[in-house]
Amino acid sequence: MYRLRPFEPADAPALTAMLHRAYAELGGRGLNFTAVDQTERTTLKRAGTGASWLLVDGSRIAASLTMTLPPHETLRRLSPTAAAPGRAWLNQMAVDPADRGQGLASRLWAVGRRWAGDAGASHLGVDTAEPAAHLVELYTAWGFARRETVQWPGKTYRSAVMERPCG
Repeated sequence: MYRLRPFEPADAPALTAMLHRAYAELGGRGLNFTAVDQTERTTLKRAGTGASWLLVDGSRIAASLTMTLPPHETLRRLSPTAAAPGRAWLNQMAVDPADRGQGLASRLWAVGRRWAGDAGASHLGVDTAEPAAHLVELYTAWGFARRETVQWPGKTYRSAVMERPCG
């Protein structure tokens, strides 16, 4: 049984290891997502930027999601969509490969949507690598529509910026 709980700073080592496992396939395809090899310090910074939740199986982290309102400043400079008022952003969602196919991402997404609505967001956004077609398809299935494309500094891919109304 998976239990939902908020991220705590002491989770950084285990969360970092899970993120590395979750993003390894994308890294193997040459997509240098930050989570492929981020440090524990980066995990603390990213998870501490917004609201972050974990789904745990006992003490093992199975999945995670961070939401921010507003989106990260760098993204707001790159994207008019992200810069618009009232935008909450879905960040660094991950499910451990051993736990995929059980609806964990959808469960976290529901928590993130509720949080964004309660925080006063009018729209929700996400950005992901264009070549990660399975992620673009997932976000489309969750009601996101593509708005623009951006190039994050230092990334080997262009990112699709997607948005949907909150709710």
